[in-house]
Parts: sequence; C-alpha cells; structure tokens
Amino acid sequence: MGVPLLLVHLVMIFGSLGVLALCALRLWRQIKATKSAAFELKDRAADLGNKVSELTERLESVDVAARLAANAR
Repeated sequence: MGVPLLLVHLVMIFGSLGVLALCALRLWRQIKATKSAAFELKDRAADLGNKVSELTERLESVDVAARLAANAR
C-alpha cells in the first residue's frame, strides 16, 4: 500500500511542477510580447514627435510668409 501512495504523490508533485513550468513559460512569452509592443510604441512616439516638429516649422514659415504679405500691402 505504501508504494502506490508514493507513486501517486510523485505523479502529483511532478504534475504540479509541469503545470508551474507551463505557466512560467506562458508568462515569459507574454512579457516578451509586452516588451516588444512597448518598444514599438516608443518608436512610434518618436516618429510622431519628429512629425510634430516638422509641422511646427512649416506652420511658423507659413505664419512668417503671411505676416510679410500683410506688411507688404
């Protein structure tokens, strides 16, 4: 009676360790995906910042041109 009980305990222990390992693997994959998405968002934010700077420069040049045209009249 002692040996089957020992086998049951061993199966439960190794089964639990297997489930724990699978959970850790899934969590690791989710962390990698989250980091990848964060880096992508960081790159997008940098691109948007550059576009905002370019648009600001264009707007300022349009304002200057409009003021010069108004002063020329």
